This record gives sequence, C-alpha cells and structure tokens, in this order.
Amino acid sequence: MQETYTIEDVAAMSGLSTRTVRNYLSMGLLDGEKVDGVWRFTPEQFVAFLSQDMVRQSVKAKANSIVYDFLLQEKKPERAACAVLDVPAADRETENTIREALLERVNALGLRCSYRYEAGVSTARLIVQGPPASVAELLEALPETD
Repeated sequence: MQETYTIEDVAAMSGLSTRTVRNYLSMGLLDGEKVDGVWRFTPEQFVAFLSQDMVRQSVKAKANSIVYDFLLQEKKPERAACAVLDVPAADRETENTIREALLERVNALGLRCSYRYEAGVSTARLIVQGPPASVAELLEALPETD
C-alpha cells in the first residue's frame, strides 16, 4: 500500500492550518482522494501542492510568522525554543526521508512547525517552535544527510 497523508499531516508539514489546507483543496490547488470519508494525499500530490506559487508564498509567510511571533513574545509563560534547520537534500529520496522523519514526530510532540523544500535550492528548511526538550528530540530524530 502506498503511503498517504491526511489533511492534518499536510497542515503539519506545511505549517498551514487545516482550514487553509481545506480551502486550497476546494480551490483545486491540492489534489487528493477521499477514502472512507477521509482525504488522502500521495507524496507526489503534496510536492505538487507545495510547488504552486500561491501555496509556496503562504507556507513561507507562515514559516516566517513562527519565528517572528516567537521573537515578539518577550515574556513567555514557560521555557520555549525556536529552531531553524537547513538540511542539504540533493535528491527527492533524501527529501522524502527528511519529510517522513519530520511527520512521524512533529504531531506526537505537539510542536509548531513549518517545512519547505525547493528542488532548485536542494535544501529542506525546517522551522520548529515549542518546549526545548521536544524541539531537541525532534532535531535528534531527523536523519543525517550527506
């Protein structure tokens, strides 16, 4: 069985809200298949979704807002960390490995996250914010690439 993503997975990997993902779906910017009442998207559909200018701009703005919001909030109620990690990903296989490792952990850890990959740049960028121990755990779980 081919691996697929849900709306929640797409939202977690892009940093967009599930409502925004659903809006893009209804606008025809995201293709998928509804199986047993749940939308499913292939990795190829996810990559095609992210490659559209409108979506790419939204993801970039959302990613930047994670860092900006973190910096603006001077008094935090608890310890918090924000990390930007650029990972070289010369090919789609490496990029898929990074994305899969990220997806496995980000929802379970309850982190605010944005992920972006641009083939022309050959770099995956991860922006993550949350409790320091959870951020560290996520970063440690990502595979090494060389």
